[in-house]
Amino acid sequence: MKRIFILFSIFFVTNLFSQEALPLGVSALVDVYKGELNNQFGKGNIEIDDNLKIKNHVGSPLLLTKWSKAEVLFNDGKLYTIPYVNYNAYDDSFLIYLKGLKSDFKGMASEDFPLVKLTGKNVIAIALTNDEDGTVRFVRVLPNRFAGAPKTSFFEYFSVKPKDALILKSTYKKIKKNHMKGMPYSDSSEDFEFKTFSTYYIKNKDKIFVPVHLSKKAILKAINDPSAVKPLKKYIKAHHLKMGKPQDVQKLLAYYFNELKK
Repeated sequence: MKRIFILFSIFFVTNLFSQEALPLGVSALVDVYKGELNNQFGKGNIEIDDNLKIKNHVGSPLLLTKWSKAEVLFNDGKLYTIPYVNYNAYDDSFLIYLKGLKSDFKGMASEDFPLVKLTGKNVIAIALTNDEDGTVRFVRVLPNRFAGAPKTSFFEYFSVKPKDALILKSTYKKIKKNHMKGMPYSDSSEDFEFKTFSTYYIKNKDKIFVPVHLSKKAILKAINDPSAVKPLKKYIKAHHLKMGKPQDVQKLLAYYFNELKK
């Protein structure tokens, strides 16, 4: 009897998972997404596959090449794994693709439009992993942590833990006219394209994130601590850090806050 119960439990959870593609408990943390893209781009103009394509648009609003396995940390401290997630860089949100959906998902998604959106206010951090992009980690940061208004509320980070992030990357997409349409030697026939933009921010001596270009001169200036310039230059040279690499900038800033500015 015990074996039958275990087999039934495995079947039930597996069946629920395959139908909804969401772990138990996550369904309460999603927003209705059905129709939002239809309202923006028109019903019948949207194709959902390994990417998300819009008719008459080059590219996709999504950031990553593929729908990715996601490890999501919610603000109640719970960590969930979700099979198919991507970052929508056009409207700064995370979409869950309910791949293989056979029936409506609580009025939020359907077989024709199997997308729901993670409730951003409930997400602290999220790591997306696929075999082409590797792992890309995001953290939600409040606007009052910045010197000016950032373009997004979710940012890539380059530390081990999101709470230790000292450099952030904001990536967003805008719709522009496709200037390649009709150009000689171009076979592009789409009217518009999704253009990708990004901004880096580092934490300065006052622990406020400020926008910065990734170069040694710009980073040392943005930290805004003249007394730290010489030791930081020595640290860069001694550890062969490349200031064009956000991972190395994270190391430099960790040294600054942990050793120079105690």
